[in-house]
Amino acid sequence: MIPTEDLVDLLEELGISTGVNLDLLIEAVVLAENIVGRRLDGHLSKAGARPRGKKLYPMDLPFIETLEQAQHFRLGKDVYQGALSPWAKPIHSPARDALEN
Repeated sequence: MIPTEDLVDLLEELGISTGVNLDLLIEAVVLAENIVGRRLDGHLSKAGARPRGKKLYPMDLPFIETLEQAQHFRLGKDVYQGALSPWAKPIHSPARDALEN
């Protein structure tokens, strides 16, 4: 058996449209984990869906050291605010700038 959220993400990555809102599905998995009292086996629910297009993560992302910080795709950038960063200043890329505009 394969976790539903992982299967939906795989199908979408392969270009097969599922019509499923992956973000809502992940939140349903988090709710199910709270109800059953343990972590479920899916991988996507731990961090969130891989960002694509305008949802790409920052190039100068700080070190991710906690499970909560690892869920930044799902919970947002506030979870790693103040984390140790290897970057002295923000990183910029013309390709990234073109994608975001």
